Amino acid sequence: MKKLLDQSLRPLVIYAMVVLAVSIPVYFLIIDWIWENELDKHHYAIREKLEKRLTSLNLPDAEVGEMIGVLDKVQPGFSFSEAVSPRPDSAYTLIRFDTFMNDREQFRCLLTDIRVNGKLFRVLVETNMEEIDETILAIAAVTVFFFVLLLAGFIYLNRKTALRIWRPFYDTLAGLHTFRLEKGIPPPLPESDVTEFADLNRSLAVLMDESLASYRQQKEFTENASHELQTPLAIVKSKLDLLLQSRSLDKPQMQLLEEAYQAINRVTRINKNLLLLARIEHAQFDEQADIAVPGILTELAAQFSDRFENSSITYTEDAQELVLAANPVLLEILVTNLLVNAVRYTPAGGHVQAYVGKRELSVFNTGTMPLQEASLFRRFTNVSSEHAGSGLGLAIAREICERYGWRISYRFEGGLHHFTVHF
Repeated sequence: MKKLLDQSLRPLVIYAMVVLAVSIPVYFLIIDWIWENELDKHHYAIREKLEKRLTSLNLPDAEVGEMIGVLDKVQPGFSFSEAVSPRPDSAYTLIRFDTFMNDREQFRCLLTDIRVNGKLFRVLVETNMEEIDETILAIAAVTVFFFVLLLAGFIYLNRKTALRIWRPFYDTLAGLHTFRLEKGIPPPLPESDVTEFADLNRSLAVLMDESLASYRQQKEFTENASHELQTPLAIVKSKLDLLLQSRSLDKPQMQLLEEAYQAINRVTRINKNLLLLARIEHAQFDEQADIAVPGILTELAAQFSDRFENSSITYTEDAQELVLAANPVLLEILVTNLLVNAVRYTPAGGHVQAYVGKRELSVFNTGTMPLQEASLFRRFTNVSSEHAGSGLGLAIAREICERYGWRISYRFEGGLHHFTVHF
């Protein structure tokens, strides 16, 4: 996950780095062009001065030739030669070995003509450009330094300013993190003089109030519906008990009553399970305690001894030390539902095994075919055509796991159903 401030800064930093990378060669080319242009102007100025001064001396041709010969030998950067006819000027850059510096150097050259006493001379004027390269590097280094300094300052100031501007948003976000429907009280949202944040807080306040109202209505409906259903179900069940005890009923009538009695029992279990699911979803099991999982597993497995015996199912248990901070009622329901599920899908003469590891609880049981994984933990779904249940046991187990951030998984391997809760 990336922070919002980083998302806004990243394109700016990338753009600045691209501009910096492009600016370095551009700086080099522009400065190099400026230097060459200035050197060419300087060379033409030297040419003009040289021609005027030599002409103004009014020396005989012989002395002019001697002076030019002396200049050609002792003056660095000049080279004279007699020319037959004028030629166009030529300005160029040359890299050659310099005997004075004893190294290869870069020179800016001007090859031009001058006329002294009516005699034409070809003049080569050279200037060493090594200092120009050093100047370009120095200017580029200083430019990069101040560019980086400017970018760092921009990032720092932008972060400081953005944090101050976005402070109401982060305060609102912190308040939302503490919001819980089961508490029934919306968290206070900070006031802000920024129009967008003020509108956001007003919208969130309305949304939380509406969510709390819907939560209260749903909670009241669930509790009332469950309570109202319990009374008629209990009455119907008691009436069926009385009818079953009657001796005036024949066998077909008794069979019909038994089917009705089983249906009422199933509806009663569904009603209790739905109420339990609603209470779990509404976080009405807030109490927590440190619970030893091996102890509660052994205690609950003992309650299934008759069912194991009636179905000729062997039960084994392998448990390591594991203590969880959870609600005791919910943990008992989770373990019970896993054991009930194992007994339901284990054929007669099969085997059920429970294992408690360092951070997991597994229940294995003998099976003939895999369960339907797509609908395994959904409500009111039968995952096997051979055994019918209320379709809520595994849904309740999954809801409990989600309540605590645990993960429940299933796989069929080696003729065994594997249900594992990863804590």
